[in-house]
Amino acid sequence: MFKPLLKNLEGRITRISGQKYVPGRFSLEQLLVGLSHGYKKGVEHRLNAYASGRKTVKKLPCPVISIGNIVAGGAGKTPMTVYLADRLKALGYKPVVVSRGYKGALGKKAAVVGDGFRVLLNAETAGDEPVMMAGLKRFPVVAGKDRYMAGKLALDTFDADMIILDDGFQHLKLSRDLDIVLMDCQQPLGNGRLLPAGRLREPPALCRDRISCLVFTRCPRAWAGDDSGALVPASFSKIPMFRTRHRPMLAGWQGDAAPISPDLRGCRGVLFSGIARNSSFGEGMQKMGVQVLDHLEFPDHYRYKSADFSRVRQRAKALKADVILTTEKDWVKVDSKFDFGRPVGIMGVEIVFEDPSGFDQFLKTRTGFFDTNPGKFA
Repeated sequence: MFKPLLKNLEGRITRISGQKYVPGRFSLEQLLVGLSHGYKKGVEHRLNAYASGRKTVKKLPCPVISIGNIVAGGAGKTPMTVYLADRLKALGYKPVVVSRGYKGALGKKAAVVGDGFRVLLNAETAGDEPVMMAGLKRFPVVAGKDRYMAGKLALDTFDADMIILDDGFQHLKLSRDLDIVLMDCQQPLGNGRLLPAGRLREPPALCRDRISCLVFTRCPRAWAGDDSGALVPASFSKIPMFRTRHRPMLAGWQGDAAPISPDLRGCRGVLFSGIARNSSFGEGMQKMGVQVLDHLEFPDHYRYKSADFSRVRQRAKALKADVILTTEKDWVKVDSKFDFGRPVGIMGVEIVFEDPSGFDQFLKTRTGFFDTNPGKFA
C-alpha cells in the first residue's frame, strides 16, 4: 500500500530537485527548502570537524587522485576515472581504482573486484560501477565504503604506485593529492539548491579551496570562446578548467549476435537503462543514427528482475526492433543467459578532452608528487 506512495513521492522530489523553482507556501518545495537548510548545517559541521582536526584524516603511502563532483547525479565520474587510469598507465604508472561499491553487499569490508585480467565479484556484491570498470580488464579495481581500508588492500595486493578514487570528493577521511571535480556543462550547479531541494552535495563556497581543477563534461562541439568561467561563480575563476564531451561507443554484443548495421546507423532500436541521466543515453543513441522506437527507463543503480527483461523483450518484439541497446553499467546486472529474442548491443561512453595535452600539462605542473617519477611527462 505504502510502496507506490513512497515511489511517487520519490519521483516528485527527483523532478523538483532537478529544476529551478520558487517554493509556494505550504508546498512540498517549501518543505524541501527547509530540509536543505538543515542539510547545510550538517555539511558545515562535518567540514569544520575535519578542518579543525576533530575528525582524523588518514593518508596512504602513495599519491591519491580523486574524481568527484558537488552535484548528485551523473556528470561522468566513471568514464573520467577510466580515462585517467588509462592515461596514467600510458605514462608508465601502475594505478588501482578504488570505488565505494554503491549498493553492493560488501558492508564495511573491502574487496578486490578485478585484478586487471579477471572479474572476481558480481554487481550484486560489489556494485555496478566497480564491476563495469573491472570488466574492461585494463587495471585493478577495489571496492569498499572505507576508501582508506580499500586503498590499503589495493597496495597490499598489487604493485601499485597510484590510487584513483572514483566518486571521492566528499570522502574527507582519506587525504588526496589531487581533487578533480566534474561538472555537467548543461547544468553545472543544478538548480543552485542543496539536497534535497536541489542536487548540490555541498555549498560551492565551502568546497572551492579543495578543488584542484574543474572538468566540464557533455560540452557541445561548437563552444565559442573560453566561456567555461561563465558557468560557475566568479570565485572559481582561478581554478584550472577543462572541457570534454562524451562519445558513445559500441562495447560489444551479447553472444555472437550481429546487427544489421555494424555502426548502428539506421538500426531500429529499443533501449533500456537505469543510470543517473537516462535521457543522455537516448540522446547519444540518436546522435549515432539509431532510430529509437522506445526507451524503458529505470532508476539509477536499479536491480533488474526477470520480469523487466521480459518486458524489454516483449516491447522489442511488438515494435519489430532490429536491436536492443543498453549501457555497460546496466549490462553487468543483466542475466546474460536470458533470451531477448534479438541482438543486444552493449554501449559504453568514453570521455574526450578538447585539449588532452593541456590536461597532461596540468598534471605535470600542478602535482608535485609526480616528481617521484621524473620524466614520466616529458
